[in-house]
Amino acid sequence: MFNPRRRAIEVFMNAIKTQNDHSDEVKKTIAIIQTTRIGDLLQTTHAIRLMKENHPEFRVILIARKKFSEPIKFILNKYFDKIIQIDHKSAMVGADSSKDALSNLKKQMTQINEERIDVSINLAFSKSSTYLHTLIKSENKVGPYFNLMHERVLQDKWSQYLYSTVMRGDLNPFNLVDLFANIIGVNKKMTHLSNKEYSNEEKSHVLIHPFTSQESKQWTSNRWVEVIYQTLKRNKDTKVIICGSSLDKTKTEEILNSELLSSFKDRVDQWLGLELQELYEKVDQNYLFVGHDSMIGNLLSYKNVKSLTISLGPVRPHETTPYALDNYNLAPRQKSDELPYNVTYQCIEQLLKKNLINIEELHNSCSTLSINKLNLYKTDMLANGDVTINELLHKEQNAKEIMRNFYHIAWSSIITEANISMDIPVINSEAKAQLMSHTKGIEALFELSEFGKKYSRYIIEEISKNTPSLEEIKKFSAKLDEVDTLSDMILSSYPLLAPVVDYAKVAKNNLQGHNLVKLSESAFFTYNEVSLLCSVLYEFFEKCSLIKKQPEAARDNV
Repeated sequence: MFNPRRRAIEVFMNAIKTQNDHSDEVKKTIAIIQTTRIGDLLQTTHAIRLMKENHPEFRVILIARKKFSEPIKFILNKYFDKIIQIDHKSAMVGADSSKDALSNLKKQMTQINEERIDVSINLAFSKSSTYLHTLIKSENKVGPYFNLMHERVLQDKWSQYLYSTVMRGDLNPFNLVDLFANIIGVNKKMTHLSNKEYSNEEKSHVLIHPFTSQESKQWTSNRWVEVIYQTLKRNKDTKVIICGSSLDKTKTEEILNSELLSSFKDRVDQWLGLELQELYEKVDQNYLFVGHDSMIGNLLSYKNVKSLTISLGPVRPHETTPYALDNYNLAPRQKSDELPYNVTYQCIEQLLKKNLINIEELHNSCSTLSINKLNLYKTDMLANGDVTINELLHKEQNAKEIMRNFYHIAWSSIITEANISMDIPVINSEAKAQLMSHTKGIEALFELSEFGKKYSRYIIEEISKNTPSLEEIKKFSAKLDEVDTLSDMILSSYPLLAPVVDYAKVAKNNLQGHNLVKLSESAFFTYNEVSLLCSVLYEFFEKCSLIKKQPEAARDNV
């Protein structure tokens, strides 16, 4: 399937590479903007690690907030050629007036714009980073920025996908590292990921981080006391260390002063307020990491330390599980389910002794009621280099899990022409009924997209006439508005199609071109992408026996 935008990017990247290979000029510079938290910075750096392995011909600089980049500078320095730290607080504090504060901010922008930036890439997607990206002088911009009309511009397809799907719902199947790599344009022929374990097969220490920024994402102290108690009781030579910031002292004391742990005081320790570099250097091959905070897990993934993440509340395991192979993630099966802590210490025990979790043993040692309340995911790699998480406990998948897998294949195929495959899922009666109810939604969205293609083509044909009719163009444009309105209405009846509908809306709000012909051509390509997505989804549904076989002629219409 020919993708003109994808081909244009490839030609551009190859041209730059050829120029670098055959001249003495300095390397082309790519500026990465990531102004959000430490966890996002660590995931961004994994993407740059992939880029450096596959595209070493580029110089990469990072633009990040000082408060988030400084604690992990020891990691960032390994993969970025230069780090520019911006500090809004220092610009404001000590300024006698708004004029002085603005002057300080301008000095920071001057430092950035002293660089000759060929491509700037905004991976933060916040409003402030979008303003920052707008002010950066670069030859090409990828990711959100504002135009002269103060409209948010998102021109590349993967940024449009991230903005429409990750920011709006929970049906995204991609790890954020892979999404960042896709936005950057990394061709993942080579990867730093390996099955070689940093952790010893039998480990003696469990590093636990039981804290998060939100109460809804973490267990109560009593739950962690029970997990720690059972871990120490069942593993006689194991030591447990609780890590956290100095602000976590009260909660740490709640856990350590529990009566249940009184007989294990010599085997429980705390690391509070350590610099992240000190924590990183303390952890060796004898450690297993367990905790809510994927930031610590992502930090330790640079050492390939085995981790078991406990994902609660709004946490999305598909996006945030530490970027390494054979890591595990426990999450409630339904939002209303409580995660059984007894399964957690059973998993910890197996990982301490064998470095893996045997599912048959887990079924034998835990009740069916407990097992049915949770999902246990394990990271793996797909043929195109993407990291995915596979659910291990249940043969049957729910409707959202099935759609995520479908979307992973569909988006990879449509946007980057990557060919990946997955096993046909086992579908229970509830999921089957839910998916079958969406068949008409796929058909309707396909038909609307075909209408969109038709009326976009009519506009192009009308403009190309010697005497184009303004009335005809207005009529066709009104038809396109009607198509878009009807497409939006599909969302309320078919929520599992939200990624397609939302993507189409964002893409159509960012049509490329400076005249009506170019805009109409861009609209045609967008409707065509949605049409192709619907075709791929329809084929999946057929293969999963969710659609009754139709006569070939009728089937060709879809």
